[in-house]
Amino acid sequence: MAYPSLTKTFHKAAYPAISPARPELSLKGKTVVISGGGTGIGSAITQAFADAGAARIAILGRRPNVLEEMKQQVENSTDGKVTVSTHATDVSDLASVQKAAREIGKWDVLISNAGYLPDIKHLVDSDPTDWWKAFEINVRGPFNLAHAFLPLRNADATLIGVSAGSIQVPFLAENWTAYNSSKFAAVKMLQDLASEVQDLHVVSMHPGVVESAMSEKSFAGKAQAPQYDTVELPAHFAVWLCSQEAGFLRGKFAWCNWDVEELIAKKDELQGSLVATANCIGWPYAP
Repeated sequence: MAYPSLTKTFHKAAYPAISPARPELSLKGKTVVISGGGTGIGSAITQAFADAGAARIAILGRRPNVLEEMKQQVENSTDGKVTVSTHATDVSDLASVQKAAREIGKWDVLISNAGYLPDIKHLVDSDPTDWWKAFEINVRGPFNLAHAFLPLRNADATLIGVSAGSIQVPFLAENWTAYNSSKFAAVKMLQDLASEVQDLHVVSMHPGVVESAMSEKSFAGKAQAPQYDTVELPAHFAVWLCSQEAGFLRGKFAWCNWDVEELIAKKDELQGSLVATANCIGWPYAP
């Protein structure tokens, strides 16, 4: 199963160039906000930002007990050097997100990670409520986070949206209308947000294919599951995306599997181009 890649190297696990231990990727003194930060990829992202030296990490999610467990894990692993706050939040509810924003205050990095995978069915066979729930969480959620948190950002803040590579993969089109269209809409929204807010570093990323409750739902009934990526790969890639090295990816959609050194070598080619953007293929059209 070949996936599209901008780099010859296609990583399945974390590697030294994106290690949170690299001094160049240090987040010392920074405040990081992560939605869906208590489980799965979100929990790995939380740990990675703690390992990168963030001063404060605020994790948002619907289940307080899960958030509390993650808080204890991070504080224990860092000997209390990282302050973790938990905020019971439904990202699809603006009032809930605004409450969390008021509690957290100023921030430097915002990770929009909470997502929803509806039942994988043909559009006409889908439960309309379940189908639209994908948009409530995958589009309205990032909107609510940006709407509530952007006024509280510090200078040179970063917003990362966790998306899905399935929006680009033709063999994952059938029965994925809700998930793919909602994830694509979020990428386009953040891409345009980068144009609106010039002092904000905005990037969308595909977090790879990681073993999780969502992946189990994705591949249920399939004869063979894919070879999973390690959960540390997207987590460490997210840390790298916050660095100056990744500045050329502003407004882009990047896969965590792409090799960052090869991407940097393509910097001049990528900046100002439509490559890795949400766009109708072929524009601008030539007569």
